[in-house]
Amino acid sequence: MINCEDGGCYCSFWHQKISSMEEWDKRKAEAPESNRACVLEKVRTGFHVGVLVYRGSDLVAWVAIGPLIDFYWTWKRVGQLGDCAKTVAAIPCITRSEPFRAQVREADILKALVTYAKEQDWTAVEGYPFNRETIDNSGAAVTWPGFPEDFIEAGFIRVADHWLNSPEYKRSIYRLEI
Repeated sequence: MINCEDGGCYCSFWHQKISSMEEWDKRKAEAPESNRACVLEKVRTGFHVGVLVYRGSDLVAWVAIGPLIDFYWTWKRVGQLGDCAKTVAAIPCITRSEPFRAQVREADILKALVTYAKEQDWTAVEGYPFNRETIDNSGAAVTWPGFPEDFIEAGFIRVADHWLNSPEYKRSIYRLEI
């Protein structure tokens, strides 16, 4: 599972073809600057890689959000949606900074992201949290895509199983039409 707590991620996982989690962990540990460079290049070339959430001058959260077509790892969902994928935003990862986890609710961040999505003229927003049972069994290792309860509170509706769903790591697609 992806763990951004270890650092070196820069939300670049979603933009790269990684053959194994071992390869990803090694890249984060040994070459985090290449992950940072990947994201900076995406930004320079017009891809929407995400947003940073601040409270005053404090970084509260970082969220990978953008059109489905801008994320390598959403290609199966792009295929499912076809041309609509250009205007559907994906939230593959939402991570709150440790000092703010008890103070800033994820549901509130998701509600703000819906407002942001409207400003971007996206037609829908999707999130991909693991199911509650998986979170309860696996803990923090599977909380990086958010929590299903927060998506529901923010107005998202569960529409399907996630395309990478497995018996061990069950997850869902939550969607909010704009």
